[in-house]
Amino acid sequence: MMRGVAIEKCRTKNWLCCGIIGLFTVLLWGQTVWYDFVWDDALYITQNKSIRSLANIPKFFYKMETQSGEYPSVSYRPLRNTAYALLYALDGHPTPRPWIFHLANVLWHGAAAILLFLGALLLGQRARGEASTVARMASLFAALGFAAHPVNSEVVCWAKCMDDLMAAVFVLAAARSLLKWNEGERGYVAALVWFLLAVFAKESAAPFALVVFFVLWGFHKLPWRRSARLAVPFLLVTLVFAVCQHLVMGRSSQCPPLSGSYLQTLIDMFPVATEYWRLLWGIPPFCADYNFMVGAPAHPLFSSSVLDGVFLVLFFGALAAWLWRRPEWRMSAFGLVWTALFLLPVSNLVPMMQYMAERFLYLPLMGFLLALGGVFLNFSRWRLAAAVAAAALVLVWTGASINRMGIWQDDITLFVRTELEHPGIKRVEKNAVAAVFRLPQITVWRRATTLSPEQAAQIIATLQEARRLYPENDLLTTQLGMTEARMARWREAVAWLELAARQNPASAERWFDLASIYRLAGEPVQAQAACAQALRLNPDYEEARRLQTKLENELKAANRAKP
Repeated sequence: MMRGVAIEKCRTKNWLCCGIIGLFTVLLWGQTVWYDFVWDDALYITQNKSIRSLANIPKFFYKMETQSGEYPSVSYRPLRNTAYALLYALDGHPTPRPWIFHLANVLWHGAAAILLFLGALLLGQRARGEASTVARMASLFAALGFAAHPVNSEVVCWAKCMDDLMAAVFVLAAARSLLKWNEGERGYVAALVWFLLAVFAKESAAPFALVVFFVLWGFHKLPWRRSARLAVPFLLVTLVFAVCQHLVMGRSSQCPPLSGSYLQTLIDMFPVATEYWRLLWGIPPFCADYNFMVGAPAHPLFSSSVLDGVFLVLFFGALAAWLWRRPEWRMSAFGLVWTALFLLPVSNLVPMMQYMAERFLYLPLMGFLLALGGVFLNFSRWRLAAAVAAAALVLVWTGASINRMGIWQDDITLFVRTELEHPGIKRVEKNAVAAVFRLPQITVWRRATTLSPEQAAQIIATLQEARRLYPENDLLTTQLGMTEARMARWREAVAWLELAARQNPASAERWFDLASIYRLAGEPVQAQAACAQALRLNPDYEEARRLQTKLENELKAANRAKP
């Protein structure tokens, strides 16, 4: 009787903790529901017509063209697209609206934080041999830290990252089923089904097949041979997914090795370890796009940045092995193992398009927090001091997330703030300029047959503001010239288009645009010269060839008209 009451009290406390975690997550990230779609959301959501019909759900699993919109995507995320289709159908609007996708992200993140609490609690209880208050406190702080961590802002605020959230939730559900397993078939099969869902949400879940061994061997105390045998079905699920992915994508890797050779790419990954170590602690600076690393000078094998990364990998590998031998520290050791294994899919062992991204830390961060939770467990004698330190860390991370999440509210904010914080990233510049062109006041000049002076002034002011950030961007300069041309201010239009051609002299389009404006401004000789330059750069430029013919005919007609 007394035991039943104790169990019921324990469950009540657990549900209370889950409620606190869920409420905290919604209060912290709820404002993102009002954010817009950004960046690749267009590719995977707004331009992806396949998600607008539930009839396409089966096709997500075997047709590559259903994975994205206008441009082909080198990814295979059938369950994410299934979720997109369900959300679109639930909203019932003719075009996808961002609020429901952002709301789903917040709810998925809350579910992940709650499942992390429940999983950490099971780990702590197995490590301590009882359902202690200290284990619950350690698990609660780990989950709140995960819910609040600023490095997760990319995953939670970017609708595209629903695949990371889904994979994490399914992985944690599989881990919890496996931790609760009592040698029966039910829990084991449930873990296998959850893992199947996880890998078809995103391939980053694949290392859980290896985590299974450590759960069975380290926490269920099974012999290592049996633990290995029980992990085999999970490895087979990973293999099935890999085969499906290869058949649908037509390849297994996203791209050739980033650094030219496979070995050099792996060497260039080691400096990333120090960056990830800093980000795991929530220490700024943060960056929405680490693409500046692509094409950077190769790191020599014995450079300090490579050696620092090698040291971190070896140190934490040795630390995990040392802690594993001490039962009271096994939760921390398991957390380090979890972190290392879930970093494998983003380590370019299979070549991918990036060296690093903050969203890549979503699953590894859980292991880092489990390791910190294990430290908390072993400081039970200084419980108050440990609790104050943990609460302070959660509070600092909460403040950092509140400051950071606003960058994701729309394309302009995202790319302009990223440029200000990390100037010189070419892909950010390209996306920022594209976002400027999507502004309502800019799209007016393309749709309208005429522009009022007020409209033209607003467009020019917006473009000039953008040029303060990117003064050498030829696209902005070109649009300024085209806007002046729409107002028949030919002198200003010619000046801008001449500047654009100087900024990008290798672009046939810039010379064609200049030729077009020269012609409209009544300067046919200069127009012919600019058009000839466009054709020298691109002999197959059909529009330039037609303009050249038109200019020749106009000059002939003008010469015939002379007395």
